[in-house]
Amino acid sequence: MKIKLVISDLDQTILDTLNRFFRVFNKTLNFYCSMQVDWKTFLEKYKKDKLDNIVSSIAPLDKFWDKFLEIYDDESFTYDKVIDGVKEALSQLKNEGLKIIVVTGRKSRKERVWENLRYHRLDVYIDDVYTVLDVDNQEFRFSKKEIILKVLNDYSFKREEAVFVGDYRYDMLSGKKAGVLTIGVLTGYEDRKTLFEYGADLVIKSMAQLPKIIKDMERE
Repeated sequence: MKIKLVISDLDQTILDTLNRFFRVFNKTLNFYCSMQVDWKTFLEKYKKDKLDNIVSSIAPLDKFWDKFLEIYDDESFTYDKVIDGVKEALSQLKNEGLKIIVVTGRKSRKERVWENLRYHRLDVYIDDVYTVLDVDNQEFRFSKKEIILKVLNDYSFKREEAVFVGDYRYDMLSGKKAGVLTIGVLTGYEDRKTLFEYGADLVIKSMAQLPKIIKDMERE
């Protein structure tokens, strides 16, 4: 069946926001104690999904990450960068008639996400934005399953008409649990093996390759 809908994660899939993540992580640490981590330590833990090892000694994990998301929403996005090739890919997908919806685990107002997209001149390619505030409950921390299902329901798309793209292991699990074709990208520092283990149907270097991948799938 023809793919009609692209549901895409935002951070590290469309935008490189890792520097913002680092700044906010330290600000959240500082909220609970005077502790800070350097970039090298942060990146090492981030790549291994081991930041909780730092957090657990100073605050309950859920409370820490809730505070993190609160601070993240207010943090400047001027240093974020569009990942290479993504703008061109979004333009091509849009020109081919696909609907493109951005979903994010940020606890943000939609307008705040739109501001971020407009700043980087990506808003013209995006049909809608959903955040974690658009759903009532999450099956697991960082789950986007509920947002994906809401998008499908709101826009009356079948699961087989959609593809979900993300960079994080729990993005893969979310897509798998939602029952949609799930594509992992390597722009978020997860390795290929981990993305497949968590449910990716396909792993590509970056979202820049997505238009070709969709065309190839439709030829099969």
